[in-house]
Amino acid sequence: MSATLQSGASGCRPLPVNGCRGIRIAAPGYVQARALAGGRLACRALGLFLCACIAPVVPGAEGQKDAAVSTSDRAGLLLELRLDGTVVDTSGNQRAASAHGALAFAAGRQGPCASFDGTCWIDTGLPQQDFGPEFTIECWVNPAPQQGEHADILGNHVSEGLGLVIQQDGRSTNDFYAAYGAGGGVWVLGEPVGLTPGSWQHVALVKARDELRFCLNGVPVAIQPDPRPAKPSPLPLRLGLGYSDEARCFRGLLADVRAWNRALGSFPHAGIDPAATREAMALRSDVTTPRPAAGRPSRTWVLASEDTRLELGVTPAGALVIASLRGTRQGQEWIAVPVEFGMLAGAEGPARLWVVRGVTMVRGTSTKDEDRTVTVHLACEQPAVEAISQWHAPAGPGPVQHRLTITNRSPQPLVIRGQPTLDLDLAGASTLWTVHSDGGTPDGTGVYRQPLAEMRAGHRYGVRTSPDGEFIPWAVLDADGRHGVYVGIEWGFSRIEAIPLGADRSPAVRLRAGLADRRLEVAPGQTVTLPPVFIGTYQGDLDTAGNHFRRWWSRNRLPAVLREDVSYPRVQWNAFGATGKAPGSWDPVEAKYYPLIDDIAPLGFEEVMIDVGWWEGAEPDPDPADWAAGMRRAAEYAHSKGLRFGLYWTDNLDMANPQTRAQRAARIQRLFSEYQADAWRSDNTRGVLIGSSFDATRGFYEMLAQLAREVPNFQWENCCSGGRVKDFGALQRCTKVFNSDTYSALHVRQAFHDSSYVLHPLQIEGHLGSTDGRFRPRGVAALRFAFRSMSMGAPEWFLDAPNGGNGSEPWTPEEREAVKASVDLYKSRIRPLVRSADLYHILPRPDGHRWDGVQYWDPVSVRGAVYLFKPEGDASSQAIRLCGLEPAMSYRLAFVDGSKPPATLTGAQLMGDGLAVALPAGEVSELVLIEGLLQGVP
Repeated sequence: MSATLQSGASGCRPLPVNGCRGIRIAAPGYVQARALAGGRLACRALGLFLCACIAPVVPGAEGQKDAAVSTSDRAGLLLELRLDGTVVDTSGNQRAASAHGALAFAAGRQGPCASFDGTCWIDTGLPQQDFGPEFTIECWVNPAPQQGEHADILGNHVSEGLGLVIQQDGRSTNDFYAAYGAGGGVWVLGEPVGLTPGSWQHVALVKARDELRFCLNGVPVAIQPDPRPAKPSPLPLRLGLGYSDEARCFRGLLADVRAWNRALGSFPHAGIDPAATREAMALRSDVTTPRPAAGRPSRTWVLASEDTRLELGVTPAGALVIASLRGTRQGQEWIAVPVEFGMLAGAEGPARLWVVRGVTMVRGTSTKDEDRTVTVHLACEQPAVEAISQWHAPAGPGPVQHRLTITNRSPQPLVIRGQPTLDLDLAGASTLWTVHSDGGTPDGTGVYRQPLAEMRAGHRYGVRTSPDGEFIPWAVLDADGRHGVYVGIEWGFSRIEAIPLGADRSPAVRLRAGLADRRLEVAPGQTVTLPPVFIGTYQGDLDTAGNHFRRWWSRNRLPAVLREDVSYPRVQWNAFGATGKAPGSWDPVEAKYYPLIDDIAPLGFEEVMIDVGWWEGAEPDPDPADWAAGMRRAAEYAHSKGLRFGLYWTDNLDMANPQTRAQRAARIQRLFSEYQADAWRSDNTRGVLIGSSFDATRGFYEMLAQLAREVPNFQWENCCSGGRVKDFGALQRCTKVFNSDTYSALHVRQAFHDSSYVLHPLQIEGHLGSTDGRFRPRGVAALRFAFRSMSMGAPEWFLDAPNGGNGSEPWTPEEREAVKASVDLYKSRIRPLVRSADLYHILPRPDGHRWDGVQYWDPVSVRGAVYLFKPEGDASSQAIRLCGLEPAMSYRLAFVDGSKPPATLTGAQLMGDGLAVALPAGEVSELVLIEGLLQGVP
C-alpha cells in the first residue's frame, strides 16, 4: 500500500475485508444536502427538482457556542487544541504542539481559528502509541473550494500500513474518507464523504474494537466493519497534513481538535446544531425506513427488448416511476415497490437549499417503433431547471438504457449532489455479483459473489469505478442461477449502490447507479448529460447474463471498426521487451526494432506497438540519438511488411480543462499525421490519463470524439497501468483494453476469466510476457501454452524478438513453426469465435493449482473451442462439462495437440458426464475444436 492510500504499484484502492466480500460499503449514498438554519427539513426525494426556496443558510450558525469540555467529560482526553490564536494543548497533558509553515489565524465559527493555505501544518506531539485499541479524533472543519490531490485534514500515516488519516479521495475535491493501517501494507478505509466548502462541519474518526467510523455532525455516515487493531505510525499526529509529503497539505479552516483514547458514541460537548445532525442522518450508512409507494402514474409507457420489459410512468406531481420490470421470457416481476425516482434529492444554490415541491411534465413522447424510445420532458420554475429523461430499448436482446440531461436555466449555479441516473427497489434476488477491474495486478478474488442473506440489512454497499482502477461498473442481482437483473453505467467515474432492505434470504434491494462525484456544479445556462445507465433481465446463470449483454454491446456500442472489420482483433507484438537498449530498459532503440519486424512478419503477426520512451522531452519528438530515421520511417517499414503500426504516448494534462485537453489532442494527432501511426496507446507513466471527476471524464470523451472526427481511421488502445480504465464509457471508444499490468500466463488468464464475465473478449488484450523481455518459454509445448494464455481474446506478446536481440535465447525452427501455426489457427478458427460466440466459464478461476479454461460456442456457425490449461502438479485427467450445446445434436471434437484422438459425442454426453481429457505431466495446455454435425451431414 502506497502512502497515497492506494494499494501497491497499481494505485488501486484496496478491497474491503472481514465479511464485505469485495463489495464496498457506500456510506454516503446519494442523498446529501446542506444544513438549514432553523431546523427545517433538509431534503426529500419527492421528484425531479429542488424547486422551492428555503431560508438562506447563515454561515457560521451551525452550532451554539461550546465551552471547553467540562471536567466530567474529560476522561480519556489526550489532546485539545482550540486553535483560537495559539497551538497550545489545553487537555492538561501539555503536548508540545508546533506550527510548520505559514500557519495563520482567521475569524472562525466562534472566534479565531487556524487557517491552512496548503503549505502549512501542525505537529501535535501526540504519538499514536498513546491512543490504545480504541480512540477518537475530532475537529471542526471548513474546507476551501480547492484541495490538492490526497489532501489530509489530519493524520500520521506511512506507506507500510501504519497510522491513520482523514484524506481526500484522490482528486475528488472535498470528498474525504477515514482510514487506518492494520500493518503489512494493509489499510482499512471507509467510503468517502462529501464535505461542503465554505461551511463549518464537525468530523470525527472513531476506531472502535470492531469497526471504523467516520462521523459527520455527530452521525456515523461511513462505517467499515473490521476488528483488526490500528498499527501505530512512527509519526506523531498532524493537523492539516497526514503524511510526510507537504504537497498533501489541507486548505481551509480548523478548530477545536480533540483526541481521545476511547471510541466516542456521541459528541454533546461539540455544540453541533440539531439541524445539522438531522441533515447528516440522511447520509448515515444504515437505511431503515422503506420508501413509500409512488402515487398512481398519470401517464405510462412500455419499453421492451427481446429480454427486458420496463414500464415507465410519471405521477401527477411530476415524479418518474419505474412501475414494472420483467423478463420478457419468464415474466418475473422485479419491482418490489414502485417508488418515485429519487433524482436531485439535494441541490444547492448560493446560500440556500432548494427542496422539491413539484415538477411539471412538459410532455412525454414515444417512437412508433414498438415504443423503443420514450422521452419525458420535465421542468420547474424556481430554480429554473429543465430535464430530459430518455429511455431506449434495443431491437433484439439487451437492456433498456436511461440517459438524463439537466439544463440550468436560472441565473445562479446549481450544485447537484450524488445524482443517480437509475433509482429503484427490486425484489426476488438471492445474490449480488460484482467484477473487479484487475487494474495493475489481478485482484485476489476477481469475481465477487455476495449472498444477500449475509449482507447487513439497511447497509449501503457500493461498487465504484474510477481511473485509479476499482470495479467494472456492473452489478448483477441473481435468483439462484435461474434468472436475474443486471445494471451497468456507461461512464468512467461512477458508482452503483445496493441496499438490502431486509434480513431474509431474498430481501428487497434498493439499487442506484450514476455519478461517483458527490458535488457537481452546473453553471447558469449549462446543460449536462449524466452518466448513462442500462438495466436488463436475463433467464439463466451469470454466463447467460454476460452473453446476452455482449450481443447488445456488439450491435450497439462497439466501435464501428470492430463491428465491421472481421480481421479484428489483430495479433500484436508489443516491442517493449524486444527493443530496449538493455533488458528492462524504458528506452527503445531502432537498431533492435527493424530486426524485430523482420522476425515477426513471417510468423503472421499483424500489429507492432512501440511502447514507452521513444521520445525526447515533453512533446512527441523522437529521440534523435536512438531513432535517427524517425518514427515515420518505423511506420513505413512495418506497413511494408504488412503490419499495422502503433505508438505509445502519455502526458498528465488535465482533461477537465479545454486548453490542456486541446494540447493533448494536438500531441496525439501528431502520431497519426506526422508518423503515420495506426493506433495510439495510452498510459499514465507521466501522470493520470483522465482524473477522477465528472468533468475530467466528460472532457476525455470529448477529446476522443474530436480525434475521431479529425483523424482518419483513428484508433485508441486503452492502457492506464493495465486495466484501470475498464469501463463501458471507455470501451465504446477503444479497440481494446490492456487487461492488467502484470504479464505472467497465470495473471493473464485470471484477468481474462474475470473480465470476460462482462466485457466483450475481442476488446480484452492478453499481453503475455515480461517488462524486461527475459521471459522466454522454452519448447513447443511451452510456447503454445503461453500463446493460448494470451489469445483467448485479443492477443499480444510482450517478449524479446525470436532472434534473441535483447539477450534471450533465440527460437529454434520448431518453436517458430509452432508459434506460426498457433497464429494461423487463431486467425482461422478462434478469431471468428472471439467476435461472435457465446463464452462459458467451464472451470474455476485460474489459481496455478487446478485446471482452468473457458469454452466458446457459436450456435449460428455451429462451431466452438475449449481452452484447457493444466498447472504442474495437478491431476493428469479431468472430465470437462461443456455448456450451451443441443442435447440431441452430435459434435465432432478435434484435439489440436493430439492429446486424444478425434471423437464424436452428443451434446447430452458433453454437458452431462463431460469430455474426458488426459494431459501429460507438467504445465501443459490443449485446444479442443468443436463442430456440430447437422442432421444428414456425415
